Amino acid sequence: MTVWSIMDTPLRGLLIVPAMLLLLWSGYLCLMLLSAKGSGRHILPAIFTLCALFVLFFLLLDGAFHYAEPDYPRTWPALTDGFCALPAAVPVILELLAAGYLLWTFWRLKKLREASPSPASVKETVDLLPAGIAFAREDGQTVFANLTMDTVSRAITGKVLSDLRPLLARTETAVEAGTPQAVVSAGDRVWQLTPGRITEHGTPYLQLTATDVTDLARINDELRSQNRRLREIRRRLEIYNREADRIVASQELLNARMQVHNETGHVLLVSRRCMEHPEDVDASALLQMLKTTNDRLLKEYEEDDDAKEDPLTAAIDTAKAIGVTCRLRGAIPEGGTPRTVLAAAIRECASNLRKHADGDLLQVTMEEAGAALRFTLRGTGAPPNRPVSVSGGLASLRTLVQNAGGEMKIDAAPAFTVTIELPN
Repeated sequence: MTVWSIMDTPLRGLLIVPAMLLLLWSGYLCLMLLSAKGSGRHILPAIFTLCALFVLFFLLLDGAFHYAEPDYPRTWPALTDGFCALPAAVPVILELLAAGYLLWTFWRLKKLREASPSPASVKETVDLLPAGIAFAREDGQTVFANLTMDTVSRAITGKVLSDLRPLLARTETAVEAGTPQAVVSAGDRVWQLTPGRITEHGTPYLQLTATDVTDLARINDELRSQNRRLREIRRRLEIYNREADRIVASQELLNARMQVHNETGHVLLVSRRCMEHPEDVDASALLQMLKTTNDRLLKEYEEDDDAKEDPLTAAIDTAKAIGVTCRLRGAIPEGGTPRTVLAAAIRECASNLRKHADGDLLQVTMEEAGAALRFTLRGTGAPPNRPVSVSGGLASLRTLVQNAGGEMKIDAAPAFTVTIELPN
């Protein structure tokens, strides 16, 4: 089957139409190669293919016209007759080879574009940047802006970015305030605008970049909030330190007052007992006690903390020295503030019992009451004949209890009773 025989059938369109499409495709490929960088070695084969497809299409079209209209004048009669006498497979093979070459050249052109950036690829890459960038003439007219900068302009000004001056005005205000950048909130994002200038081919341009600093702004807000809290904590600590100094001074003064009161009262009570019952008191021990008390009050010695005696044992011994027996029931505190408070209470109650009620027995009960530790001190002897005044040693004892976080209660009937509750 020759090309002439194909022209007598509807199959001629299957030869002419692909040849026309391949011709157009080849022309488009040549234009792309001419505009692409680094494609010089592909241009000549593409032009040759374009010319070959043009000749093939022209011969097929000339043969079709000659068969349909035998009297139609032909351009190249001998060439057309010779071509149409060829087997029909020849133009088919030529079209397949041309199509294969065009596909291969397009694939090479794609690889070449990926390896060699073009203005379009550069613009596409800049549009994908997370930061905004824009350039404008001196009058503010924008000559280039990526998609991010256009988004920033819409968020800040509500307009498409065609004039860069409104955004530059924000940065000028920041420069006047002493900062080279302007931080602007736009919706749920925070942008840092930085102005600049560049010169390209002797022409100056205005430049503006926008950087997303939302996370940094959030961190700065958190730091400012934490700094405010730290300043408040520091202010409270300063108040606490001043109060702590006052509390320590008050505690030391209270301890000194209680020590003077207890030791002086103890000496007076022992002296009284010596005068009333001289046979029960060792005179030499009394003199030594007076000397020790005077030394303490006059601060003529330095107390050795390691040699301190147990306060509870000393309180019981002091009560015994003035003729008061202490009877303890319950779990005795092993140490710490409860033992110190108990010792001070025994010392004060024993002194008051001997001085005001002429009693000789102090009953001390210790028990746990929920989350509290309760001390109950009840003395024998004559009940008070007038309301008990919380002053002197009792006032100092109450202050000591309150400083330890506890409460103290005094009952005068039926017997003088002091109840102390401390946190356990």
